[in-house]
Amino acid sequence: EAVEEIALAHPEVTSVEMWGFASGTLRPMDRPESNDDVSANIRGLPVPTETYVPQMRAGRWLRPDDTYAVVLNQKLAEKIGVGVGDWVTLDIPLKRESHWQVVGLLFEVFNENAAHVPRDTLLKETREVGRATILRVQTAHQDADSEAAVAADLRQFYEANGLKLQADDTDTAHKITEDILSGGIQIITSLLAAMAVVIAVVGGVSLSGVLSINVLERRREIGVMRAIGASSLQIFKLLVGEGLLLGWLSWLIALPLSIPAGSLLTYGLSAIMGGELTYKYSPVGMLYWLAIITVLSIVASILPARGATRISVRESLAYQ
Repeated sequence: EAVEEIALAHPEVTSVEMWGFASGTLRPMDRPESNDDVSANIRGLPVPTETYVPQMRAGRWLRPDDTYAVVLNQKLAEKIGVGVGDWVTLDIPLKRESHWQVVGLLFEVFNENAAHVPRDTLLKETREVGRATILRVQTAHQDADSEAAVAADLRQFYEANGLKLQADDTDTAHKITEDILSGGIQIITSLLAAMAVVIAVVGGVSLSGVLSINVLERRREIGVMRAIGASSLQIFKLLVGEGLLLGWLSWLIALPLSIPAGSLLTYGLSAIMGGELTYKYSPVGMLYWLAIITVLSIVASILPARGATRISVRESLAYQ
């Protein structure tokens, strides 16, 4: 309670939870102990929890009345060879064995060997009742800078109160995510970003070419417009507006196609990497691309539009 009170005293902290933790091995209950038992990281969390949102794939999440119930990472369940409703034996070194029923499977990319159980039951099995080992804190502002600042403040608070934390620079959600992305995923992300830039440039060049051909085919029309009093600025605005219209139409056409394309790409990357990636559509990214296409369309239209303003009435009317 003292540890929780110190954390809750920080103005940026909205909720605090103490979790238990143990390392051990898991195997089907009907199988004898062997060297093939799978290593697992056992997390004992309060139920219900406010600092963890599970992504369930099968079964259900832990309930307040659960005792010897466990929710496994689906990858861990595959290694053990169990599913929802099966019983597993948990063997924690220097502790007694215990039997748990699998009530659910979840997806978690950060820890594929994670098993989630009720905290009180785990602490009873490890003979550490009232002694949790992990402090989980949720902050009011969930950006990287705010999380890092709160983590640094809390370390100072605890050290000032004679409590030392085993924490490092990767003890925030954003830091953990950055570490994951700094590996192979970062390379893939960079390649996809480079492809997007190349496609955008090619699209801009193509749009400029289409508008240039359009100007050549409409020389007589442009000459007539100039003859009846259209200024160079009006012709320039007209062609830039046509370029913008074409760019926005391409954005509207690509918008509904981007969702299935993104899902297929995510599925393919998951198969290549041997893991599971979650596809999430970004409305912010959609607006970013609208802004990018707007700028590209204007830039691509400038040269054809300037060429159109230099066409004289005599040249345009004499053009065959």
